Amino acid sequence: MRAEWTKLRTTPGAAWLLLVTVIVTVALSAAVCAAATTCGTKVLLSGVYAGQAPVAVLGVLVVSGEYSTGLIHTTLAAVPSRATVMAAKALVVAVVVAVFGTAMSLVGLAEGLELPAAARAVTYLVLIAVLSVGVAAVVHDSAVAIGSVLGLLYLPPILAPLVANPRVVEELAPMTAGLPVLTAWAVGGLLMGTLRLR
Repeated sequence: MRAEWTKLRTTPGAAWLLLVTVIVTVALSAAVCAAATTCGTKVLLSGVYAGQAPVAVLGVLVVSGEYSTGLIHTTLAAVPSRATVMAAKALVVAVVVAVFGTAMSLVGLAEGLELPAAARAVTYLVLIAVLSVGVAAVVHDSAVAIGSVLGLLYLPPILAPLVANPRVVEELAPMTAGLPVLTAWAVGGLLMGTLRLR
């Protein structure tokens, strides 16, 4: 974990990608909120759809950077279990995205975003980062992995009207299905957890 944290800190552009995520998410949400007649939760969360792109790029770079330089061989020589290495990478990226996402959510809370919605937005960004780590672990190439993740995030809503059953495409796409699913998961999980504790 310590080695993966060091790698992430020294990855070129990682800090900038996180900063861009916060700025883009907050700025777009504020702009949409200013243009809308009412500024509800969905309006305030609109920036998450743009903010997920730099998070996806960060998740890919954490893995593909080592493959492009050949340092993955050194990593796997030190820790032969590929599953352990990828889990450590995913966990480090998830924690960093969660921290920056929480900072972003504090701004949203100040603008009237409800706490459960802010938590869902952070969770969504963390899941996108973990998905990106997984895609990069399979593909190994930065450009192909970034293209694959961004295509998975942004193409289904564009292609949905072109297929016979667009609802299936929309339900499978992380971007269109993610936040509503997280809403149900977060509320349902919280209620079920509360009931089990009682």
